[in-house]
Amino acid sequence: MALQSVYMVTDMEGVAGVDEWDPRKRDDAAMARGVYDRSEIQRLLTGEVNAAAEGLFAAGVEEVIINDGHGAGRTILVEELISGVRIARGTMRPRSLPGFGPSAQALVQVGMHAMAGTPNACLAHTMTREGTIYRVNGREIGEMQFAAYQCGQFGVPWIYTSGDSHACVESELWVPGIVTAAVKEGLSEQSAIHLAPIDARALIRESIQEAVGKFEQVDPLVAETPVVLEIQQPNPWLEERAGAERIDECTLRWRGADMWSVAQLALRGVVDAQPPR
Repeated sequence: MALQSVYMVTDMEGVAGVDEWDPRKRDDAAMARGVYDRSEIQRLLTGEVNAAAEGLFAAGVEEVIINDGHGAGRTILVEELISGVRIARGTMRPRSLPGFGPSAQALVQVGMHAMAGTPNACLAHTMTREGTIYRVNGREIGEMQFAAYQCGQFGVPWIYTSGDSHACVESELWVPGIVTAAVKEGLSEQSAIHLAPIDARALIRESIQEAVGKFEQVDPLVAETPVVLEIQQPNPWLEERAGAERIDECTLRWRGADMWSVAQLALRGVVDAQPPR
């Protein structure tokens, strides 16, 4: 079976050339330095996203749907995207994976970082910088697995990761046969050895075509059901959350029939979430 439709999740912390947290919340975010720093991140991310899309199209993929998945959901420079892609973006997302639907056959992840607590990984975290821990059925996960579990429920395998070398190793531990492209080697929280952006893009463009060729050999990442999701914060939860069971002052637990419905309940407060369509 030929791979025709790909869903791409993007982040920014794993992009070559990025070794500093997003400045959008810094005190100087609206000043010259803050604006410049964020525009550099946006250009670097957009370049890698385009390289991935170019590789997918060159390999025969017909549909590429991109989830601008970092933070505020407005990190990719849309006017610089190559022709043929579609992008889901914005802050008021109705579900955790906007744009994902029944046509998707494979998940690729671009610009990715390792999960919180990974030694020496550049900008490692899970959802927030404060040390939040996510667990599915008792096993700690990162942002990559959170997306992959939701896609895997519908038979969609996670076939590719580009980003920090630590994120690539993490991907390979979770998914046998996945193709990865390390565009930088994390040395500490805010330092890395980077490929030149032109070389990082070439690597992504080429390696993602290998992933397309192997996609039928990769099994979807599927959580055993029923699903138990725990989110542990370093500070107490001050507010009640829909459907949550309080384990202790810092930990909430959600239970559900499957990963998709639990994810929508925990992140969006959506009860009895319908499958993506």
